[in-house]
Amino acid sequence: EEEEEVKEWLRNDFTRLAKNVSQERLSQKHSLRRVTLGLIAGNTFVKEAGSRTRHDDAPLLLPFECSKEQEARIMAALEGVGQWGWNIFGLREASGERELQVLGWHFLQHYNLLSSLQMDLRVVQRFLAFVEKGYNDTEYHNQTHAGDVLQAVFFMLTTAKADQYLSELEIFSLLVSVMVHDLGHDGMNNNFHKNAVTDRALMHNDTSIQENHHTMTIFQSMKSRSDINILAPLDHQQQAEVRRIVITVVLATDMSKHFNFMTLFTSLIEKKGQEVSAWADSTDVIMQAVMHICDISNPARPRDLAVAWTDRCLSEFFRQGDIEKSMGLQVSPQCNRDTTSRAASQVGFIKFIVHPSYTVLGTLLPEVTNVCLSELDLNLEYWTEQQEAEKKAKENSIPGTPSISHKTLRTSSSRGGVSPSARTPDGSQKELKAPPVSPSDGQRVTASNGSFSTPANGRTSSKDSLTKVDE
Repeated sequence: EEEEEVKEWLRNDFTRLAKNVSQERLSQKHSLRRVTLGLIAGNTFVKEAGSRTRHDDAPLLLPFECSKEQEARIMAALEGVGQWGWNIFGLREASGERELQVLGWHFLQHYNLLSSLQMDLRVVQRFLAFVEKGYNDTEYHNQTHAGDVLQAVFFMLTTAKADQYLSELEIFSLLVSVMVHDLGHDGMNNNFHKNAVTDRALMHNDTSIQENHHTMTIFQSMKSRSDINILAPLDHQQQAEVRRIVITVVLATDMSKHFNFMTLFTSLIEKKGQEVSAWADSTDVIMQAVMHICDISNPARPRDLAVAWTDRCLSEFFRQGDIEKSMGLQVSPQCNRDTTSRAASQVGFIKFIVHPSYTVLGTLLPEVTNVCLSELDLNLEYWTEQQEAEKKAKENSIPGTPSISHKTLRTSSSRGGVSPSARTPDGSQKELKAPPVSPSDGQRVTASNGSFSTPANGRTSSKDSLTKVDE
């Protein structure tokens, strides 16, 4: 039963072949349209085989003011940020829960983008603060997750040398894409929004619902607020290109497109190999691959991080399942806290999704094979052992008694991303509040057994937002 539930989860979330749903025709056509780049006035950007050097004349180390003592703690937490095993939770604590702002600023400065693109530093600062506060305090899809994925992408660009394939404007667009890739996420997946017929589902016609919401939110916000519009210094053609790339890259995080996209990516690698010039007409695919594969990087991280992220993810899944039950909806795969196997979910996820993805990316970026796949193999072994232990415990347990892992996940997940080993100064763990459930983004939804309503703004936050991104 557990294996069948995992299979159904994979069908629902990573393909368009869910039960009782007709398979839509999947087009193999992929647009290779690229607008001519290198449009930076007065700048000729030369691609080099290695990572680009860091800009040594950065005007500010951080995007916000703080004490010299805190600045020192933040800079210490950033040490090793280009390594795969780097831990974001230390930066979260050191920065006072402003980890996404710090990483976004640091990586933009690394590539000298603020200077070369003639960015208004104040506008960039406000943009980063806006984006960070636009993330809800969900168990998993929060600002810490966004920062963690951003750091994984930075590893791919620098240590794994993916940046040699991209232009300056493409690197900028990719970094922005990662920062906003889950902006305004409410902790519910696309399956929930579609089944509950929420406002998000209606607005986006059941197509990449959350992903379209994230991109719509950031571009709509920048259009209405010039004080956060970081694209203002760019000319019209550059702005159009950045917007196109951000939309293309964020939509690639829709898990239902996984297998179709990986088929395309694999075929291009077989055709082009690692030659940089061969990828000149297919850089969109590289950016999509890096974004998507880093978005599922948790199982490939060092063990303690992988387990911590697993518990946060399942906690969010179970919260959705509880809401689905209360609304009379069918509970989505892996969202039933009473039947989902923690270990089996990870074994299936790694075997069928994560491991094949990292194997393919490793053929283009060898460092991925050397570093990421090694961690992934160790974690697969760990979760396989845990799965066997769960089976034995289930065989020896009293019928009807929930497994220990399910009980643990009711209370052990720390929302917002505080590491199990990270403590506040008084020695206690800090837990952020989750937003109220917003199945209809503030409107009433009629379910099979009645109706469900939520506050008008669809969320609450422990932070004072610059604006409410869900309105």
